Amino acid sequence: MSVNQSAAAQRGVEAAAVPDAQVRRAIILEELAAHRVVRIADLSERFGVSEVSIRRDLERLEQSGLLKRIHGGAVSIPGLPAHELISARVLAHAREKERIGRAAAQMIRENERLIFDSGTTTLQVARNIPGNLLTSGNLTVITASLPIVYELGAWKNVHIIVLGGVYLHEYQVMVGPQTIEALRGLHADIMFLGADGLTFSNGVTTANVLEAEVDRALVHSASKVVVVADSSKIGVIGLVTIMPLIKINALITDDKAPSDFVARLRDEGVEVITV
Repeated sequence: MSVNQSAAAQRGVEAAAVPDAQVRRAIILEELAAHRVVRIADLSERFGVSEVSIRRDLERLEQSGLLKRIHGGAVSIPGLPAHELISARVLAHAREKERIGRAAAQMIRENERLIFDSGTTTLQVARNIPGNLLTSGNLTVITASLPIVYELGAWKNVHIIVLGGVYLHEYQVMVGPQTIEALRGLHADIMFLGADGLTFSNGVTTANVLEAEVDRALVHSASKVVVVADSSKIGVIGLVTIMPLIKINALITDDKAPSDFVARLRDEGVEVITV
């Protein structure tokens, strides 16, 4: 092997050792859970990336309500339990969620009205909306999720209808009768619905009763319901049912979804996309 080839190979090894952004953010949250404060310079040295990249990571995590940036670093949010910082909702299956979000965003067309449920997977849908649709697609977004508002609020050509109500800190979403009342008379082309569980016996389920009530109202306001959920949710039963599984229009999940589950759902007439 030549000197140049050896150097190139070494660079490849070093590059492969550098965690991607999703992994970095997960580790940053773990550090916050343990120490309650992180420093940009320390993280930059640890991960072997620029301080600009670390600042971008911290900004994204702050937008998701998981930390507060300070000069030179970030601190955990007062009152937010340490276990929330490393909850499975945030850390688990990050790559799968990103692929699911990218595939779901490809369904969106110009002039459509969209409903976004709360959750990390629906947030990935918002983050992957094509740029031309964000700048000139005349999209209308209806949501009770603050992370969705933060993600899309910077685009002046995206018209956002924010549903009010009682704020659930853990889920960063509005719930309650005011939220449901705000939906009265509204109609959307597509709803992107997250889930904590997917079974044929109990349907699409979630862990929070109040959020489920809002989700049911959101479903009734949409012509098409697209569930975005990674395969770990298949076979899991959450606390409360949102809707029957066979009543959804489409499921976008990852390629680890059980083949028998996918086949049966397709037999029921539901479109299933695996990524």
